Amino acid sequence: LPCDRPVEGKMGEKASNVEIDGGAEQAPGPAVTGNEHSEADEFAAEKARVAKAFVKSLPEPVQECVKALSELDTKVSALEADFKKEMRELERKYDRLGAPMFEKRAAIVNGAEKADGEGVPGFWLGVMQNCHAIAESITDKDEVILKSLTDITAKTLPEETGIGFQLAFHFKENDFFANKVLTKTYFEADDGDSDDAERTEGTEIEWKPGKNVTVKTIKKHQRNKKGKGTRTVTKTEPCPSFFNFFSPPKIPGPGEEPLEEEEEEQ
Repeated sequence: LPCDRPVEGKMGEKASNVEIDGGAEQAPGPAVTGNEHSEADEFAAEKARVAKAFVKSLPEPVQECVKALSELDTKVSALEADFKKEMRELERKYDRLGAPMFEKRAAIVNGAEKADGEGVPGFWLGVMQNCHAIAESITDKDEVILKSLTDITAKTLPEETGIGFQLAFHFKENDFFANKVLTKTYFEADDGDSDDAERTEGTEIEWKPGKNVTVKTIKKHQRNKKGKGTRTVTKTEPCPSFFNFFSPPKIPGPGEEPLEEEEEEQ
């Protein structure tokens, strides 16, 4: 399992487009839905106003040069979009070509290739522990579950689904959750300016009763303010676990500030 999913290359850096007459034309930004539309539109409109005002402040000959550069940039952007689309098609092609080899690997690891069913116990746990980016998030409780991990696969998303890729973690039946497969899907913005994920989606884990390793139960004794008696209060709090990987936080959209978490005593 590679620590990093390869990202698409770039043909060149792309600046935001500016149209001199009739407003501003903007480079495509991350897709937004629902209530995020108005905030994203306001953010884009403000950028356009600032850009237009700046260009208008330039001497007229310079404005003409900027307009010519903007037209060239639009053509480069279209060429880059075609390039990245063909790159994704190439990734899908090699996903298909590599699939039989990865199926063979899974068969060997899980003992399907031998009559006695002997494979490589704890193979994927070992792989993850040898990847620095992942190893730090694996707790002792996680290790017990990850011993039932039978395969990890990756694929480029179909074009109609979106731009990005999906990781799939395959598990044999275990005492902790009912899911056979847990996925993490990364959706990337098609703007050519960044390879960062626009948003991510993870599988909701169907934990069996009392087996959720992403939370801990704390009992606190509270004394009555009048000094008469005590009571025991039970609280559930989140705790570190690799399996938090499948419950990703919301990635801020354009113009949004990251939210700070606050603890609130109930």
